[in-house]
Amino acid sequence: MQNNTEEIKARVDIIDLVQEYIRLKPAGTNNWRGLCPFHNEKTPSFMVSRDKQIFHCFGCSEGGDIFTFVQKMEGVDFPEALRILADKAGIKLERQDPKLISQKNRLLDVCKLSSLYWHKFLMESRIAQKARDYLRQRGVKDSTIMDFHIGYAPESWDNLTNFLKSRGFSDQEIFLAGLSVKKERGNDFYDRFRDRIMFPINDMHGAPIGFTGRTLNPNEKMGKYINTPQTLIYNKGLVLFNLDKAKQEIKKQDLAVIVEGQMDTISVFEAGTQNVIASSGTALTEDQVRILKRYTNNLAMSFDMDAAGENAAKRGIDIALANEMNVRLIVLPSGKDPDECIKNDPNQWFEAVKNAQTIMEYYFDKTFSKHDITKAEGKKMAAKILLPVIVRLSNKIEQTHWLQKLADNLNVTEQVLRNALPGGQKNYAKSQPAPVLATKPVADRKNLIDQRLLGIVLKYPSFLSFLIDNLPQEVIIDLELNQLYKKLILYYTEKINGDSQSFNYEEFRNLLKNDKLDQLADKLVLLTEKDFFDFDQDIMKAELSVAIINGKRDYYNNYLKDLQVKIKEAESLKQDDVLPGLLNEFNKIVELINSLE
Repeated sequence: MQNNTEEIKARVDIIDLVQEYIRLKPAGTNNWRGLCPFHNEKTPSFMVSRDKQIFHCFGCSEGGDIFTFVQKMEGVDFPEALRILADKAGIKLERQDPKLISQKNRLLDVCKLSSLYWHKFLMESRIAQKARDYLRQRGVKDSTIMDFHIGYAPESWDNLTNFLKSRGFSDQEIFLAGLSVKKERGNDFYDRFRDRIMFPINDMHGAPIGFTGRTLNPNEKMGKYINTPQTLIYNKGLVLFNLDKAKQEIKKQDLAVIVEGQMDTISVFEAGTQNVIASSGTALTEDQVRILKRYTNNLAMSFDMDAAGENAAKRGIDIALANEMNVRLIVLPSGKDPDECIKNDPNQWFEAVKNAQTIMEYYFDKTFSKHDITKAEGKKMAAKILLPVIVRLSNKIEQTHWLQKLADNLNVTEQVLRNALPGGQKNYAKSQPAPVLATKPVADRKNLIDQRLLGIVLKYPSFLSFLIDNLPQEVIIDLELNQLYKKLILYYTEKINGDSQSFNYEEFRNLLKNDKLDQLADKLVLLTEKDFFDFDQDIMKAELSVAIINGKRDYYNNYLKDLQVKIKEAESLKQDDVLPGLLNEFNKIVELINSLE
């Protein structure tokens, strides 16, 4: 083991390693400096020494070598850091102490071997001819198939499972990696992915941690795409497809191009835009924004701009703006997506990226195209739409720029608009909102989601039964919000006997008999009116559904993190009697999260 660590240290330069995560600038002959990734700071106090191969932050006192850095950045223990750095150095760990082989490392081995197996099957098996034909039809080059390690899962219930078991992996390990499904009756398992083209989803070091499977059966009932569920090693809110290949080009161009899916990513990558990543069809999460900020502050996004796509994109955009990222929107001149646009004419794609519109320009143009600002009502509506967007900008100078632009367009004074900002002049003076990535980002995000869903049902009580049927009370973790939801449930079930049409807000408010709760209810209604004043009932129902799913997902993800800590402790303490129960509980929560997809 000692020889392995020394050999890895000799091959992996700490400057190159750290620059995969954060931007560094030279500070002398052999030292580099940057903003510390372990605490919030505006003046760089994080130093890295090439001579000594160590890092140290003079702000928070964190320091160490390449192993310490990876452990802290990835939240892993030493064996996992050793594995990551060994792969980076091209070193095979021949003799690893069995005591140091964690559950996570076993699952990484399962995913790596599965990726190799499916890729070999695609390239060599006669059965995979239809998969090769499909990829050829989509214009995917053989070199790209190799680069992305695309594979094919044959139409079999146990093909992969049998192969992995023959290589020494258990049913339980294959299941925990998300590659098999437990039968409803008995203790047997079957392959999750069958008759699908397989796209490995890698972590930022290039190790496969999950998969997306694209069906070749037009009558497939499970959907065109299915994904690995959340596992001990795969959390889709922390992963961006192709970041492992794109990160250096993102740093070089100081721009990340974001598309929706794997095929779009591959087409764009093949065309020559190699700073492309995919959000896998979901809104950007706070964790993903935090990861992207290591490489760039500039995003160019291409999303389907239907109602659902625009709402999902807007949630991610709000998070990016609140973290002082510069966001542009790629408007395609042809084709429904980047893949189709590139097939029509690659130059159109390059021009669209080059001329991507700033998100604020997009919001302004769209708002002014819908409302006549020569009339008082049009000015009022435009301000009502744009001011909440402007206030989300965390940079005061940027806020002022767009306030001045809006004032000029509406022919009013800037001061009038400042006074009309959500929260008033005081809010603006304090340069609200606070950065999203605060001390407890998960709790903050969860609180905002819970506020949103309660605000929606208070404003639109016809959705109350839908909320109660789909959201258990314990999922709302904030004490006051939980109390308010409990009062809502009691009012609905006991006072109006489950009749949403009989809901009376003033009556409900009077029943609260609590200054804090009735003020909270008023605040939530106002927030809903501010954010969704021009949305119709169908969109509001969709927005509520999204908020419920996100609220439950965040609650269960938080629970999983607690379980992961307990699992790691049980492994280190060799608590073999405790570990199976924790893993079973982990599986149950993963199944609950998977049911939200």
